[in-house]
Amino acid sequence: MDLSLNLNGFGDKPLIPIADLKEGGKYSKEEVEGRNKLATLYRLVDLFHWSQAIYNHISLRLPGEGKHEILINPFGLLYREITASSLVKITTDGRIIDPGSTPLGINQAGYILHTAIHEAFPEIKCVLHVHTSIGAAVASMECGLLPITQGRLS
Repeated sequence: MDLSLNLNGFGDKPLIPIADLKEGGKYSKEEVEGRNKLATLYRLVDLFHWSQAIYNHISLRLPGEGKHEILINPFGLLYREITASSLVKITTDGRIIDPGSTPLGINQAGYILHTAIHEAFPEIKCVLHVHTSIGAAVASMECGLLPITQGRLS
């Protein structure tokens, strides 16, 4: 079996670069690093089959004292299509600072969930919200998950 075509989970489709930002562009070094890491995490989640089409979200709080800005995926891209440049920069009060490289907006439900967590817990840098059958199974057990998980709240 030729693993070169399947190793990335994309079959025979061409690879889309993850770190697609040029040096010296409009983003700080720290933001480029954060964008690259977050885009890579999206690809890993896809590789492990933890994504559910376009209905999951991962966000990253951008560094900076007093900053209330996060990066999140544009609504409509599959996780395997996310790149550093496609991520949307948004304030926790809902203002889009940078729409990224696509004309797509954000998932409002994802934005509400992620900003609530980022605002309530400033020490949390990254929020990962996935829908997996394994997570649903554990959440339905009596011992379950911590109440911070959406599946355990119902």
